Amino acid sequence: MSPGKEGDLPLVSICIPTYNRAEMVGDAIRSALAQTYPVLEVLVVDNASTDRTAGVVASFTDPRLRFVRNESNLGLFGNFNRCIELARGAFVHILHSDDTIPPGFTRACMDLILGHPEVAMTFTPSVVQGSGVSPESVHRKDRIFPPPEGFRAMLRDRGLVACPSVMVRREVYAGTGPFSLEYPYSSDLYQWLKISRRHAIALAGGTHVAYRQGPHTESYRLLFESPLGYVDTARIYARVIGELGSDRPAFTPELNLAVTRFVKDCLYAMCTRRRQMQGASPSLLAGVARSAWALITPISFRERVGKAVLRIAIFFSPVYSAIPGIGRLILALQGKKEISY
Repeated sequence: MSPGKEGDLPLVSICIPTYNRAEMVGDAIRSALAQTYPVLEVLVVDNASTDRTAGVVASFTDPRLRFVRNESNLGLFGNFNRCIELARGAFVHILHSDDTIPPGFTRACMDLILGHPEVAMTFTPSVVQGSGVSPESVHRKDRIFPPPEGFRAMLRDRGLVACPSVMVRREVYAGTGPFSLEYPYSSDLYQWLKISRRHAIALAGGTHVAYRQGPHTESYRLLFESPLGYVDTARIYARVIGELGSDRPAFTPELNLAVTRFVKDCLYAMCTRRRQMQGASPSLLAGVARSAWALITPISFRERVGKAVLRIAIFFSPVYSAIPGIGRLILALQGKKEISY
């Protein structure tokens, strides 16, 4: 299939799962329909919204747009799976309904993936809408990660893969399976780790996805409103380690880095997000941190010392996290806003 001949180009399905995003889904649809890649469909799958989402979608008359409404809410990743099931394209891009993509996004991803048949999945840099960051400043060169280098890179850099930027060959989903419903908050992490361990993945560096931050987002629900997202992530790391089996030693440095960082994330959340996580006992996050801490396998004296220090930090975390103003102090020292992911 030559990218230079429109008649030979495969169909791309830009899927937009949505729930009660009537004020935002129109922007996502417009950005999808504005793509310069000529062979695509835009599929909006409404997860039983109770707002005027259906009316917003109906205001578009482009024949490439399809709309399906679920009879009941399937959950976040259940709706992702519904998108994959309904998509007609050989390539599937799940674009979040509060995010947007520039006109050249799909073409940039398809040029890369068609030029490299071994690549199963592409992703791009991301830009926070309204942050003042220029998209050009985050653009990088295309980069291909052969397996399992993408897996290693994802463990090293938690921000490497932005979920709404991911495009996957449909056949890959058939091989690795749908998004797991065991992890209702973090199933995308597990899916990308599965794919990157078995297949080549690629960064399409010349484009980007623009995403929103705020209380309306799934990321906010995952990181700020409930500790359950942290529970999911700890379970995913434990599962990944279990699935590696005898191959685990080959990935121990990256796993230690990822899990250590995650334990620190739990402690950070205890200190800075207590108000949003109303009703969540600090001991729960401390318990999640302890469970993850047990997954660390030190391979040097420095790592053994680091693990010991981390254990002390976890033990005393319910005490220091309850100090009045500790969260605001930490945010001020780091120059962060409460809403920052």
